[in-house]
Amino acid sequence: MRMRLNWRKTTKRTWETARNSSLSYDYIFPTSLIWLVLSGCWFFPWSLCATLKTTTLGGVPHYDLATVGVKLGMKAVWTKSQKNVELRSKWTTLKFEVDTRYCELNNRKIYMGRPLALYKQRPYISQKDYLLTIRPILAPQTLKKKNILRRIVLDAGHGGRDFGAQNIGRKLREKDLALDVALRLQQKLQADGFQVFLTRKSDTYIPLDQRAEFANRMNADLFISIHFNSVDKPSVLGLETYLLPQPWTPSSSRLNLQEMDKQSYPGNSNDGWNSLVGFFVHKTLVEKMVVVDRGLKRSRFKVLKTLKCPGMLVELGFISHPETALRLETIRYRDQLASALAQGIQLYRKTQKRLGGRV
Repeated sequence: MRMRLNWRKTTKRTWETARNSSLSYDYIFPTSLIWLVLSGCWFFPWSLCATLKTTTLGGVPHYDLATVGVKLGMKAVWTKSQKNVELRSKWTTLKFEVDTRYCELNNRKIYMGRPLALYKQRPYISQKDYLLTIRPILAPQTLKKKNILRRIVLDAGHGGRDFGAQNIGRKLREKDLALDVALRLQQKLQADGFQVFLTRKSDTYIPLDQRAEFANRMNADLFISIHFNSVDKPSVLGLETYLLPQPWTPSSSRLNLQEMDKQSYPGNSNDGWNSLVGFFVHKTLVEKMVVVDRGLKRSRFKVLKTLKCPGMLVELGFISHPETALRLETIRYRDQLASALAQGIQLYRKTQKRLGGRV
């Protein structure tokens, strides 16, 4: 994609607010230098790598959200005074809510490690959430270059004596569905030139720690663990994707830190890349399958902790939801899931190539 740069200088922009606000800042950015990240492109304001001033809140470093917006070439807008705030550019909108742990990027839900904080009437985002979650997605050129995606390990969850989730009435077992989708995805990726390896090719039990070890032995560039959900409440539906949480942040399902949270795992060495590929895959799945977006979440699953490459765990639907179960019975729907996964992976590789990744 070629674009003509049309630089526009603007000084002293103020927060637009539903009510009066005292927030203001110097705001200068090139209107045409923002690239559409959600189609595999990115934007590159000149100030991305400039130092941001940190403010410690509750013992945790934070950045002023308005200043973050400047760095990303986005305009900060209060949509509800002191409660809801957005960062906007021509193509991208990031929605935040004070004291809430998730944000929405162009209507796709992303869970952060810590809630958005309000300090002296200004919103603050934690340093890790900006540097390791938001910035990698919107400005992947700031990440340290990696080899262009070539070798992929697919992990069909459960297997053998471990059935995983079940829908007895529909005779659905998670282990069977996961393997079926993994095999279909393998064929699609191989047809696109990827080298693909499976942690299991049949109905066999593989201990959790051996799955990540296998990916490391294969020198994988990406690891995807495939699963399906089930809960007691049959009305629950949707799709969610899990990444390894950043050190000293809790999993998305809880607020309080546990001992396991207070350390760094080998998988954390790829936190930024996890966010980027996780977002591409999750976004593509939700939009292609037209399902409820339950979010890009974080959890310290054992299969993610010791990975040496970027990785994620996808929950492709609730087999306890009657309509979802009916769909999962069909080959067509399972093949569509595999196709959506493949397209998300291809979008990630496309972005890597544009970034000039190592071959």
